[in-house]
Amino acid sequence: MTTAVSVRSAERRGLLLAFLVFGCFWGAWSAVLPAIRSQTHLSDGRLGLALGAVACAAVPVMPVAGRLVDRLGAGRALPATLLAFTVVLPAAGLAHSLATLVPALLLLGLATGALDVVANTAAAGWERVEADRLMSIAHGAFSVGVLVGSASAGLAREAGATPLPILLTVAALVLAVAASQPAYRKADLHEERGSRAGLSAVLLGIGLLTAGAFLCEDAIQSWSALHLERGLQAGPAVSGLGPGLFAGSMAAGRLASGLVRVREDVQFGTSAALLAGGVLLVALAPSAPYALVGLAIAGAGTSVLAPVLYSAVGARAAPGRQGADLARVSTLGYVGFVAGPPLVGAVSAASSLPVALGSLAVVAIALTIGGPMLLRPSGKMGA
Repeated sequence: MTTAVSVRSAERRGLLLAFLVFGCFWGAWSAVLPAIRSQTHLSDGRLGLALGAVACAAVPVMPVAGRLVDRLGAGRALPATLLAFTVVLPAAGLAHSLATLVPALLLLGLATGALDVVANTAAAGWERVEADRLMSIAHGAFSVGVLVGSASAGLAREAGATPLPILLTVAALVLAVAASQPAYRKADLHEERGSRAGLSAVLLGIGLLTAGAFLCEDAIQSWSALHLERGLQAGPAVSGLGPGLFAGSMAAGRLASGLVRVREDVQFGTSAALLAGGVLLVALAPSAPYALVGLAIAGAGTSVLAPVLYSAVGARAAPGRQGADLARVSTLGYVGFVAGPPLVGAVSAASSLPVALGSLAVVAIALTIGGPMLLRPSGKMGA
């Protein structure tokens, strides 16, 4: 019994640390991006185009990573992808021109796309072995990592640090986590799971829900500060608080949800409804304080949408197919994540930013209706 508990704890700790350092990178990355722009002498437009290389590389590698983790198991695939991430993540700090930045970002996209799929597959596998929940807490660890990485890198830059030593520090943390990963167990499942054709339809639906959730998340994160400052006349200190409050509320919601035992369809529907209400409050707010409350509500609503969906895929996938199925869902989700900010920008240009943000409530309402229909217990394959 003691050995079983220690194995469970070691695997849980290894997964949470992997998500934490992954988040630390993205937080640090957002903080060093202005310095990378300066040292590469790029305009905002050219930097934006260069950053598209991350998504261009991440999307096609996701199915490959899914097959890799199915074949090798999390015990080998997760340390390997963490190690690959360690090697490539400092490269952007060496770039001093567009010609050197784009290859670095392509490598970064390959590594992040692979690590995203492998880490989530490992967490889903743990949930299946233990018949317990971990995905929301793991994503909460990622959000905490984003906050810690962003704040730490910001302080380091304030003290005069350049991007390279900051990224090398993150790489050292990732390397330490890679070296400490345990040998993860595999679920021993042999039951019939239902037809692949039926499961494919369910996975497509979950993928579309994931795309909608990520679309809302990145759009709010990207445009909330501008809405506060330009539309509600908030000062820079208050407008900067908006994205941080949204991210902090997401982190708190994810960590808290791991302590609550609620059916996944109920949890998803309630969370999506909170997202819809929060977005509407942000869009209709007469002043900054109301918008900040709306952002906190929207963050809490957004927090568990993706973790619930990833757990749903892990529970429904056939033995040996978790990685491949999660990769398909992650790819659709990533498309939504990338599409969110430009779609809001296009609607804003045609009308106004409040209208554009308010239109996200339509997506959230669709999630509120569609999610529980797809995730209800009778809809599970093999249930």
